Formats: sequence, structure tokens, C-alpha cells
Amino acid sequence: MDSTLVTLLTGTGVSGIFCVLFIIGLICPRSVVTDKDTVIAELKQALEAERDRADAAVAAASVTKEILTAMQFGQSLRKGPDPP
Repeated sequence: MDSTLVTLLTGTGVSGIFCVLFIIGLICPRSVVTDKDTVIAELKQALEAERDRADAAVAAASVTKEILTAMQFGQSLRKGPDPP
């Protein structure tokens, strides 16, 4: 931002100072803040859902491992001991 523009805007009083603060991003419309808060809430929900899916996947993998281990143990019992 040009220093001449800043000097001109601040010289116009409160409205000029408001314009400078708006341009540099220190003041923003309420709708922007509301939209930002909405997006953050949606992202938090999505993250929580992703964590729940990951926890379910870990539990399913653990159960699958136990089932496969039991099946292998059952086959080894049915087959009998290995010959020497």
C-alpha cells in the first residue's frame, strides 16, 4: 500500500482510518467471520468422523487377525504334528 494513500485516508478522519484497517485486514465483515466459523465447525465434524472411521478400521483389522490366527491354529490341530 502506498504511503501517500495511507496519509490521504488517515487525513480524512474516522472513515479513512476505517478504510485503512479494512484494506490491511484488521476489520472484516461479520458475514466473513460467520462463514469462517461455519467452515471450522464443518472441518471439526469431518475430522471427528475420520477418527471414528480409523478407530473402526483398527478394530476390524484386529478381529481379522485373531480370526486368521484361530483358523491357522485349527488347521494345524486337524493336520497333526509335523513329521520329523
